[in-house]
Amino acid sequence: MVDLFGKKKLEDRILELQASLTKLEGEKEELLRTLEKREEKIRRLSSANQEANLALKIAEQKAAAALPAPAHAAAECSVEQKPKARKLSLREMDMLMERLKACRSPKDDLLVAFYPDPFPEDGVLPPQFKKAARAIKSQRGGIILHSPQLFSLLLIPPFPIQESYFREGSAFALDPLGEMMDTPVLVALAHAGDTFLGVALSREGFEVEELVQSQVMGKHSKGGWSQKRFERLREEDIKSHVDLASQKLAALMGKYKTLLKYAVLSGEESIIRQIVPGIDLPVVERRLERHDERKTKALLEEVYGFTCYRIEE
Repeated sequence: MVDLFGKKKLEDRILELQASLTKLEGEKEELLRTLEKREEKIRRLSSANQEANLALKIAEQKAAAALPAPAHAAAECSVEQKPKARKLSLREMDMLMERLKACRSPKDDLLVAFYPDPFPEDGVLPPQFKKAARAIKSQRGGIILHSPQLFSLLLIPPFPIQESYFREGSAFALDPLGEMMDTPVLVALAHAGDTFLGVALSREGFEVEELVQSQVMGKHSKGGWSQKRFERLREEDIKSHVDLASQKLAALMGKYKTLLKYAVLSGEESIIRQIVPGIDLPVVERRLERHDERKTKALLEEVYGFTCYRIEE
């Protein structure tokens, strides 16, 4: 029988549209489930963020209550108030150096001053810089860059300043600062079970990297004889790890010691104390992130990074 009105084609088209509709409804349900999961994740993160902020606020209030200010503190707060800090990336430091090099003054009053820790009270620095230096209290000293009527900066360097340096001129005397930016160092991130050792001859990268890994038992929560035995075994594991790290460290020191100026150490204090005797270099202790081979550049940013304070005149 001949389909004069195209009924068969219409029925096929209806079936095709129904199948497409079913598929689209399935996709819609899947998207709704994904959206619900995402909204639930956002709710959890928001809740966690609120709890963290509340805990931080409570901790700050407790810290403030535990350290009551003396009666005369209100009168001196404007004098000893710590300026706001900003950590400069290596790129930002390069840009700052370029701009400082371009500065000129016909009055020969562009000031560069390096001061060690403790701050020299008998120095020739202007009063506002002395106040800022006392408030910041850097164990590595500081670097002051001052252009009258334009800006005043205080930089906390990544490595300690050994002696005072003061110079005024028509341009900033930046050679000591440039040398510090590329100081050759040994970096040791010491942790039980994994210790990173690296030699950086400049901030461009590590000349050599060593990751010392060994099995160290985790902490034990049970009491009695079992706990004592567990702790003894853990101490033996840690000692074996320290011995292995010390061997690697001795090899690096034998090869690179004459080139290096500092050893930058971070990690567990007990491990650091055990490896320090094998480091015949001035030690700079820092708080650095645990080693991640995917974040070597970030580690260099931390090791060679400067902290910048803008000082109000």
